[in-house]
Amino acid sequence: MNNDKILEKVKMKIAISQVVKEEELAMKNNKKSIGKSIGIAACVLLSTTGIAFATTNLINKFGANSSGGVQTAVENNYVSEVNTEYKIFNNIGASIESFLIDDNNFDLTINLKFDEKIKIGKDLKYDIMDLKVVNEKGEKVFATHELELEEIKKLNYTEQEAKEKYDYYDGSYSGIAEKISDNELKYYLTATGASKGFPASKKLNITFNKIRRRYLAGTEEKYTIYEGKWNYEIDVPTKMSKSNIVNYKLVSISDKNYKFDGAILSNTAFKIYLSNCDGIAWNDNECIETSDGTKYYPTHRSDGDGEISVKSDGTTTYYNTFDLTNYNTSDNLKVHLFKSNGEEVIIKLVKEK
Repeated sequence: MNNDKILEKVKMKIAISQVVKEEELAMKNNKKSIGKSIGIAACVLLSTTGIAFATTNLINKFGANSSGGVQTAVENNYVSEVNTEYKIFNNIGASIESFLIDDNNFDLTINLKFDEKIKIGKDLKYDIMDLKVVNEKGEKVFATHELELEEIKKLNYTEQEAKEKYDYYDGSYSGIAEKISDNELKYYLTATGASKGFPASKKLNITFNKIRRRYLAGTEEKYTIYEGKWNYEIDVPTKMSKSNIVNYKLVSISDKNYKFDGAILSNTAFKIYLSNCDGIAWNDNECIETSDGTKYYPTHRSDGDGEISVKSDGTTTYYNTFDLTNYNTSDNLKVHLFKSNGEEVIIKLVKEK
């Protein structure tokens, strides 16, 4: 098998996240409905290929695609304003404005200033091709899929070697550009936690060399790539440098056949995991209810936020992410989930002390 085919299989099988195309981000007001109508078989496929984030009318600190949970964290001052000096290469300056990180979410804002000779396209189809973030221990926090594929290619790994040896970022992410002036952009990165979560970090080393603009020439899509060597080392505030995970344990579940596998809460999100949950389905009414009756709904930006899938033994597994955080939780929670026939499944949880 030639190297290109191996890389394509690796791309599928190790689930390196895809850069989101802005055309796919044009689905307005679809945050709660994304993925609702897909069946279990489709979910199995999406778990390896990834799907695009959907935009909403919510505009917050890190752009339209960051979650309600992230917004709650920002409102509670869980954010770091960095505002590094601009580093200029080939008439393009870049600086890190702000970021946020915990176990479940990593959001980053990069300011880009173009020379007056470089006019920003009206289509705003800009992305950073090779953005990479590692911490002081050399652990990978984030990397774009194109950078990772290039690294795998340079290592000359086989498909199996890539799966076994390559440390890849397996979460989901999007990048959105916002025009500030004729020569300025803000680039928002929104990344959801990978399967093992974002590592605890005291410093972040952020690097990228290629800023891409995509545009149409007639009916053909073309690219302009602006190159440089942008790199930054930023300190992570103490409040973000360690895990803020809180665990919840099971009190009761209305369907005794369903198995509760865990529930975790962080400063930006709540996640719940079930197995042996045959018949479970997405439903607009699924939510987390706190003790005062307030309801928090699924984040639903991508398949990185939730999944229903079938294991090889035929059992169904479920996980989902909700916009509940450490800032608005209660000791006791009630989870409202639903089956495809409309039957409600109620799960009662209590915070572990």
